[in-house]
Amino acid sequence: MSNNQPPRVQKFLANWGVASRRRIEEWIEQGRILINGREAKLGESLRERDEILVLDIDRTVLYRASFRGVYDERRKQWLGPGFEYWAVNKPRGVLASTRDPHHKNMVTHLVPTSGRVFPVGRLDKESEGLILLTSDGELCHRLTHPKFGVIKRYQVTLDCPPSSKTIAAIKKGVMLDDGPALPAGVKVISPRILELSLREGRKREIRRMFERFRHRVIKLVRVAFGPVKLGGLAPGKARELTSEEVSSLRSAVKHSRRRGTEINERAARKEHQHSVANRDTDKLSRRPSSARPGQSWGRRSSKSSARRSTRKGSRS
Repeated sequence: MSNNQPPRVQKFLANWGVASRRRIEEWIEQGRILINGREAKLGESLRERDEILVLDIDRTVLYRASFRGVYDERRKQWLGPGFEYWAVNKPRGVLASTRDPHHKNMVTHLVPTSGRVFPVGRLDKESEGLILLTSDGELCHRLTHPKFGVIKRYQVTLDCPPSSKTIAAIKKGVMLDDGPALPAGVKVISPRILELSLREGRKREIRRMFERFRHRVIKLVRVAFGPVKLGGLAPGKARELTSEEVSSLRSAVKHSRRRGTEINERAARKEHQHSVANRDTDKLSRRPSSARPGQSWGRRSSKSSARRSTRKGSRS
């Protein structure tokens, strides 16, 4: 997009750290984003004099925004243009969400900052381990969108050792009630402990995958998000990401998107070649309607050609 083009409302608010772009799109669909007093439309561009209101569920004003900046009505302060990036070791039982601000155990409470940050993706309440928090809505969108395919690694402890067929099925991709899961990387740590690598993050995805094979997940720990690792960060503690880690996350997004595009192009070429081969096979195997049952097209054609040659000879 050219710098001269007006920004779209969801990207503008995400860049100021109001929320992730996907969350803002949900708010637009719910009628919680107003532009000059009317409900915003998804993908609507902003003009220089537009005034934006971000509403809570009860219709109270959370943010006031314009090209001058974004004002947080709850904290009574202007949002800074700089972004924050944090890594947290989320303990079990802590909610990784900003949807319930009255919840006592929220992952945002573990981050020692006065600024507003939000979780990058999901990590359900029963799970633990690494979760990233940021005020950079654009990077959050890219890290969580399936088309960018950033890899997340999890250590999974099961109630009993899985069979080789179960592991092979998960590597290939399991059908879930909300559609097929993408193929997962699987590394066996011990008979009951596996390390899974996923490119998507659907709700309770790993637990549902193993439930298909009547396995119960005893413990689920995320150990890495792209190039950022949990390391020795203690449960319940937070640390700021280094500039090198932030740069590596941005590089991972670019690399994953390029790799995903190459995979899609290879799949498209393979599908095209397969369809062409099937079409050629159909042409060769197609039998004229005039052919008798049990008679091949080749024999019918050769006999017809012979009769035509005989008739031409008799005419001459």
